[in-house]
Amino acid sequence: MRRPIVMGGNPYITDYYRRNAQDLFDQTGGNTGNLAFMFAVASHAVGAKFLPFSTPAEEVRRQGDIILLPLANQLGRHTDLGSAADRLIDFNLPVLGLGLGAQADSRDADITLTSGTEKWLRVIASLAPAGAPNLGVRGEYTKTQIARFGLGDSALVTGCPSNFINANADIALSIAEGFRRKPRHIAVAAGIPFIPALARLERDLADMVTLTGGAYIVQHGLQMLQIARNEFNSMSDEVLETCRSYIAPAQSKTEFITWCRRHAHGFYDVRGWMDFLRRFDFVIGTRFHGAMLALQAGVPAACIAHDSRTQEMCETMGIPVRHYSEIPGGLTLNNLLDYFSFDAEAYMARRRQLCESYISIFDTAEVEIPKRLRALATAA
Repeated sequence: MRRPIVMGGNPYITDYYRRNAQDLFDQTGGNTGNLAFMFAVASHAVGAKFLPFSTPAEEVRRQGDIILLPLANQLGRHTDLGSAADRLIDFNLPVLGLGLGAQADSRDADITLTSGTEKWLRVIASLAPAGAPNLGVRGEYTKTQIARFGLGDSALVTGCPSNFINANADIALSIAEGFRRKPRHIAVAAGIPFIPALARLERDLADMVTLTGGAYIVQHGLQMLQIARNEFNSMSDEVLETCRSYIAPAQSKTEFITWCRRHAHGFYDVRGWMDFLRRFDFVIGTRFHGAMLALQAGVPAACIAHDSRTQEMCETMGIPVRHYSEIPGGLTLNNLLDYFSFDAEAYMARRRQLCESYISIFDTAEVEIPKRLRALATAA
């Protein structure tokens, strides 16, 4: 078996207590939700070591025989990964890319890649072990977009690795049971104050947090991490006002700071994050991985989508989702389950199918996986 090296994706931030929001923002790639798929890949590759991309090539080859890349929505005009492509060439090892997604305004549009990111995609495909598919992608849209570059044979639809954190095949049954009860204690997977089209829904979600004594869990945006870490003194009045007017415009500045201290949370370890979510009976928001971690903890959850990446992931994996434009009248505790439902049988069947494809990438690359993951793919 090959010795795997997970590069650029260590989910274990051991010195988080010494870091401020800016450090944590940088260390998690600007989004703590990235820890979810990093953790998943780390837990699925037996004996994996973690190395940064800055590691000298000779040391990388000494430490292992194959590189694993936990990936997200790298395929889009927002990235230029030419330097990462050059590093992979220098390492001269086979590569697996896991969880890759394409990002566009809608799935009716094709993605545009910078020359650097196109090179990166082609380099990964060229480094497939044994010529087998070495890209696990989030959905059919991403696979179709990769095929536009003549690389369709390099990709398998696997969904996101975070869908396989919990290897209990019956986890969907407890989720479905929760969907049959009116939610009374809400956690929100909060968005960012930069998307005007989502402002009304984000305020509805914050109101539900207040009403139920719930949690407002942040993932992305430096200022969002700051409000969850009580770093108000590091924020300018302008930035703080942007957050207040987006999340809770009826509150004064003082009231908003008090609200944040009571309800806003950020997490830097997936295990603690999932344990915390078990306190709630529903998780809802615009952040996919915030909802996914709830589902992996057996807690009912749903996503509000505003772009192709979230819609694709949810539909691929059977995660309850609505585009924000489909919720014209706003959300309340009373109508929440009118918009979202969960099909346990469909989710379980789809998860087994995706897990089988996911495992095949490891098997053909001769990377050992835990028995629990293989059992999930074969569960009756």
